[in-house]
Amino acid sequence: MNDPLHDADSLLSTEGLCATHPGRPMVLSEVSLTIRRGVRVAILGANGSGKTTLLRCLSGSLEPVSGEVRRGDVRLRHNRKALREHRRSVQLVLQDPDDQLFSADVTQDVSFGPMNLGLEVEEVRSRVSRALHLVGADHLADRATHQLSYGERKRVAVAGAVAMMPDLLLLDEPTAGLDPAGVVQMMGALDRLQEAGTTVAMATHDVDRALAWADEALVVVDHQVVQGPIDQLLADAELIERAHLELPWPLDLARRLGLEGRPRTVEEVVALIGSRQPTA
Repeated sequence: MNDPLHDADSLLSTEGLCATHPGRPMVLSEVSLTIRRGVRVAILGANGSGKTTLLRCLSGSLEPVSGEVRRGDVRLRHNRKALREHRRSVQLVLQDPDDQLFSADVTQDVSFGPMNLGLEVEEVRSRVSRALHLVGADHLADRATHQLSYGERKRVAVAGAVAMMPDLLLLDEPTAGLDPAGVVQMMGALDRLQEAGTTVAMATHDVDRALAWADEALVVVDHQVVQGPIDQLLADAELIERAHLELPWPLDLARRLGLEGRPRTVEEVVALIGSRQPTA
């Protein structure tokens, strides 16, 4: 892993981070990682492994027991001024959109964060319009939040974070509970956000989707985090077993067929099979 103190592309890093919740054993122990600008990151692990705890530490909503979180070369302090500044650059969207939507209509909800920054009305309107467009929810601007479908509420919750124009967007299970069409819409929104300059890191149980989407993985296992290229980590059968995950089907199929390489999509699997030399 790159040294975050000497990595010009480092957006967020941790060093020796230990974290837990009141009355619980240590959830994360001695975690050191780096999230770099423009790198798509999937955070993977079993239920209860500590994925959400990690996201909360990175966002500043949970103070570590020890160790540190750094935004670039700035150590995160847990006081009002420092947290306010941190959340200008790092936004967290929780798994359940109803934990974050509370205004009467979509525009009011998405504008809440920018308004709290003290921005001019025209700037707030511009940010709201841009955020809704990026998540494919322009048509929802005037809708009452209680009239939205679950998938629509998820995208509006993401829009509220995007309107803050963060450098890094942290998402907790953004596709959980969505139907296939909703998953396609959400992943399209994440692609547009990445293209617009927002780095995205998401916690997910879907190893197949993570393999196809992400560049790097953070595998939360045994209270620690293993970081590396996603195709390399998800092909590590011993690590996958320890983390109580499953091999993604492209990697599993390639292994069963004795194919060289680490395919990430159905197209790559087909290409590998097609390039296989017939036996005499």
